[in-house]
Amino acid sequence: MEKIVEKIKATWYKNSGAELQNISTVERDLDIIFPNDYKTFITWSNGGEGEVGGNYISLWKIEDIITLNNDYQIQKYLSKDFLAIGTDGGGVCYGFNLRDNFSFFKCPLGDLDINELSLITKSFKEFFEKAMIEEI
Repeated sequence: MEKIVEKIKATWYKNSGAELQNISTVERDLDIIFPNDYKTFITWSNGGEGEVGGNYISLWKIEDIITLNNDYQIQKYLSKDFLAIGTDGGGVCYGFNLRDNFSFFKCPLGDLDINELSLITKSFKEFFEKAMIEEI
């Protein structure tokens, strides 16, 4: 993740890094352990947004993930196996497929249907690597 951070830091609107205690609290509340690549990123920038390649990515602060998933009713429409962590700044959410080893998905917020969901990559790190070279 350090190489990715180095490449995007000029165009990323960074927040202060997440506190480890806040990450642990959300993990406990969700009964999951986030992947290390995601934890590394959010300890650098707790959420934030910016251009990555030709893509706009807006990630939510760790403290807001549970509330925003509830507000958007992610688990109601996609199931408890999916956890959104951000958007494209518009109508598409990005997140983790918890039943598939935290692979990364996207889904239109206006049509939260499991049939509209697309797997993007096998990991958070790969999501950024792919975003740097192609449209996601």
